[in-house]
Amino acid sequence: MNVMKQVSIFCIILFLATEGKAQDYSAATNTANFIKGKVDSAFNNNKVPSIFVGVINEGKPVYYSTGFANPDIKLGFDSATLFEIGSITKTFTAYVVQKLLDENKIADTASILPFLPDSVQQNKALEKITFLSLLNHTSGLPRLPENMSVSLGDKAPYDHYTSSNLFDFLKNCSPVIDGKSNYSNLGMGLAGVLAERISKKTYAVLLEENIFRPFKMIGGMDTFCRDDNKSQGFFDKEKVPYWNMDVLAPAGGLKCTGKEMMTYLQYMAMPETPVANKTIAEILQPTVALNKRVNVCKAWHTLEEKDKPVIYWHNGGTYGFSTFAAFIKSRQKAVIVVINKFNQNSISDGLGIAIMKELIK
Repeated sequence: MNVMKQVSIFCIILFLATEGKAQDYSAATNTANFIKGKVDSAFNNNKVPSIFVGVINEGKPVYYSTGFANPDIKLGFDSATLFEIGSITKTFTAYVVQKLLDENKIADTASILPFLPDSVQQNKALEKITFLSLLNHTSGLPRLPENMSVSLGDKAPYDHYTSSNLFDFLKNCSPVIDGKSNYSNLGMGLAGVLAERISKKTYAVLLEENIFRPFKMIGGMDTFCRDDNKSQGFFDKEKVPYWNMDVLAPAGGLKCTGKEMMTYLQYMAMPETPVANKTIAEILQPTVALNKRVNVCKAWHTLEEKDKPVIYWHNGGTYGFSTFAAFIKSRQKAVIVVINKFNQNSISDGLGIAIMKELIK
C-alpha cells in the first residue's frame, strides 16, 4: 500500500460578495455557524478521535474543534496542540528550494546532476531531472524508492531510510519522464536534500532561517521535537508514533500547531517582504495541468474557475494524521483541517473545501 496517498481532487464553485456592515456581521455569524455545524457533523458521522479546524476570514484566526487530541488524558485540541502536517511539508520545501535557487542564480530548469554526490553523478539517466520537475512531480521518479521497505507492521517506515539508502538507489535508478505529474515523495525528499547540499545547512536550519523566523511563526527548529500539548495519532484504533523520516523529511516530516499553520497560510497569502512576495509568486505559478480546473504549481495545487479567485491547496497524511490546508492569494482567507487518524483525507479534504466555499460565498 502507499504510505502517503496521492492528493485528492475537488472542484468548487465560487463567490458572491456581500455589502454593508450589517450584512458583514450577519455573514460572519452565518459563516461561524456553518463551520461549527460542518465540524460537528463530520465528527458525529465518522469514527475519528478529533477534528480540528483553523480559519482566517478577513481577520484574526478562529478555531473549531471536537473530540480529543489525546483521548487517554481527555486532552482537547486547541491552537497550541502539536500534530503532523504530513505532505503539506512539501509546500515548505518548495519555498526553501525556490529561494535558494534565486539566491544562487540557479534556474529551476537546471539539471540536478551537478549537485549530487560524485558517485551518483555517474548515473546519466538522472541528467534530465530538473529542480522544477522535482517540485511539480514530473521527474519520473517513483512515489517511493524501491530499496525502501514499507510494511503495515512498521508504523514509522520513513525513519529508517537514510541518505546512504537514497544515494544507493539514485546510482542505478532509471526515471520514466513523460511530462506528466506523478506524485513522488522520493522526488520532494530529494529536493530537500539538494537544498541542504547547495546551502551546506540542514533542512531544519533552512526552515528556521527562511520560514519560521521570517514568517513570524511561533515554532522553530524545536517544531520537530516538542512534546507538550501533543496530539496522539491513530492508525485505525492503534496509537502510533510521530514520524521522524530521516532523509525524506522534506516530503512530509513537519510537526506544527494550528496557530503556526494559520500564520504560515496568512503569510503565504499576504507576504510582508519583496523577497517573500517574489518567491511565493514563483512557487504559485501553474506548471502542469491535471485537468481543466486543477494545476500543479511547485508543491501547491490549484482549484480554478473562470473569473473566480484561485484556491491554492495541499493535503497530507501520515500513519496518524489526515490534514488539509488552503488559502487565497492576496486575501485573508485560509483554512487548516486536522484529523488525528490515518486515511481520513476524504473527510478532511471535503471539510476544508466546504469551508473554503463558504468563505468566498
